[in-house]
Amino acid sequence: MLNLMKLETKKINTENLLLTFLAINAGILGLFLLFRIDKDATELLMSYESLFTTMETLIVASFVIYASVLLSHLVVEEFRDKTITVLFMYPVSRKKLLLAKMLIVSILTFVFILFSNIIVFGGFTFLNSIFHYISEPFTLEMFTERGLRVLLSALSSAGIALIPLFFGMRKYSVPATIVSSILIITLLSSPMNNTDTLYSLAAVPVTLGIAGFLIAYLVIARAVKTDF
Repeated sequence: MLNLMKLETKKINTENLLLTFLAINAGILGLFLLFRIDKDATELLMSYESLFTTMETLIVASFVIYASVLLSHLVVEEFRDKTITVLFMYPVSRKKLLLAKMLIVSILTFVFILFSNIIVFGGFTFLNSIFHYISEPFTLEMFTERGLRVLLSALSSAGIALIPLFFGMRKYSVPATIVSSILIITLLSSPMNNTDTLYSLAAVPVTLGIAGFLIAYLVIARAVKTDF
């Protein structure tokens, strides 16, 4: 499996992958600077609770949508263009081959979200020392609670990132894959009150994450039976 994953990662431009990761984090930190100008938006950064909700929404949204782009490249496009038939000719299990592709996307989503939280919060801490968005102290209890939440968010998002496959693989459509990820994020980011979103309810991302992994399993089971 590891060898298959190594082979599949060669199809991804590592330099572009890293640049996209850095650009997304820079963009989120840039928004925090813009919030300083917009008085209404500044309310999103008046407490650590609202900060973490804003961070989570922006980070998860960015990388779940980016995961749909990777899925389109690694899976959907190959079925659409029928280049997957070449891979299926190799003496390798179809299930393992498709599983390797999906694991790459899930693992990248998990890692990106995990490290983005560290980078963005570190960057915000620096900005906060200059602009004083939040005056309350950041306690050890907050750190522990936030760490567990970030881990849960990254794991859940690794599964949620696979849900667009259900839509993209129906007619091997790249637009359907990406648009469905945007719709999912729009739904999860819908505000429930001043600080919370649907995603902030732990049961929602966990349920969707499990659903994403089940969808991936069903997609693999169907795809291995496909005749071209």
